[in-house]
Amino acid sequence: MTIMTPIIARRPLLRAGAGALVAGLARPALAAPALPATITLDWRISGYHTPFFVGLDRGIFAREGLELKVNFGTGSRNTVLAVASNNTTFGLADASVLPAAALQGATVKMFCGYLLTTSFGVMFKRASGIQKPKDLEGRSYGDSPGSATYGLWPAFAKRSGIDISKVKLVNVSPAAMNSAFIDGQFDATYTAMNGSFITLSHRGNDLAAFDYADYDLGLMSLGMIATDATLANKDLVRRFVAAWRASLAETIADPARAAAVTRTANPDAAPADELIEMMADTFKKRIVSKATAGQPVGWMAPEDWAFTARMMAEYGGLRDRVVPESLYTNDFVATA
Repeated sequence: MTIMTPIIARRPLLRAGAGALVAGLARPALAAPALPATITLDWRISGYHTPFFVGLDRGIFAREGLELKVNFGTGSRNTVLAVASNNTTFGLADASVLPAAALQGATVKMFCGYLLTTSFGVMFKRASGIQKPKDLEGRSYGDSPGSATYGLWPAFAKRSGIDISKVKLVNVSPAAMNSAFIDGQFDATYTAMNGSFITLSHRGNDLAAFDYADYDLGLMSLGMIATDATLANKDLVRRFVAAWRASLAETIADPARAAAVTRTANPDAAPADELIEMMADTFKKRIVSKATAGQPVGWMAPEDWAFTARMMAEYGGLRDRVVPESLYTNDFVATA
């Protein structure tokens, strides 16, 4: 795949504070040369990506001895491929794509969770008259084959009582999805509640959505991934996790500043008010699950992984089941 040009933010000194998440994470500045590393995101810049740019701007990754570069992504599946082929050190990808990747031979694991409750949902226009999931029958639903959401749509349909045979499925490329939906080429489509739903709503569209997390589909979502070979470099990975957690704490402490920093590094990013709203949804509803309450940031619950793997086996078109424990490791995140 083609990796986008890295984006490197400014790196002033880390300020003190930023709450309990930072406590005990930062190590003294290192005299040795910084270790180079790259991370490829799942998609273009959204509100939940802001911690990476805060960490670069505040010098947090540099203090951990890392020279980090951030690359745009073109979907979680492509990010997994980039990691598996050693085109990037780390990746940010959706947990739902890892079972299929493992069955195809990718030796990639998630080593630090981020969005531990999925932000995916189904959006539609309020004027459509859709008020409950059952109202989608007789309508059309647009999605992209091979996407993380493609396999979740039938799972949502089953759990919410939709007869999926009565919904017309329209296959659309990810790049054209939102514009096709707004133009009325289909009645509903997938959305990220902390991403495209907010962006399109701010563009003057009167939208509503069914949040998967409200329909007993609280699957795991985004987290940091790496190959087994990279994970064997424990010092490198631990430095990254420590810097990431400190960067997240800084972002949560001051979302307005995080939005400004992100827009400075990425002028094409959404306006600051949208980024702040995206962060509000992310930090309030997504970075923990019921099973991870009280655990350190990044820790992943075995039951969440088991549920995610089971859902993808049942609805993701997988021929074989995957042992959930092969998809992740908590070795770099201590338990409470």
